[in-house]
Amino acid sequence: MVTQNNKQLITLCSTICRSENQISAAIDDELVLMSVEKGNYYGLDAIGTDIWQRLEGPVVVADLCTALGKDYDADAETIRRDVLALLERLMAEGLIEIKS
Repeated sequence: MVTQNNKQLITLCSTICRSENQISAAIDDELVLMSVEKGNYYGLDAIGTDIWQRLEGPVVVADLCTALGKDYDADAETIRRDVLALLERLMAEGLIEIKS
């Protein structure tokens, strides 16, 4: 497990999933998420929504990036960077978690 300042960091080897402490609802091509713990709402665009849907069950981040690379016209490094950034934000808000 990789940590920084006693916080778990998401890596390509991490297995992640949705937190039980969230509620989500689809609205057109976007998704609205709510952190039950924090009471905050968040919106995801179409690509963020696609990523969220792929987190229905536990998934390894590297596998998620590979699958997205097959569906989107972007280089692998850009996909990895953008996915890791989104996942870090979602984890900071308590919307996803790293599975042990």
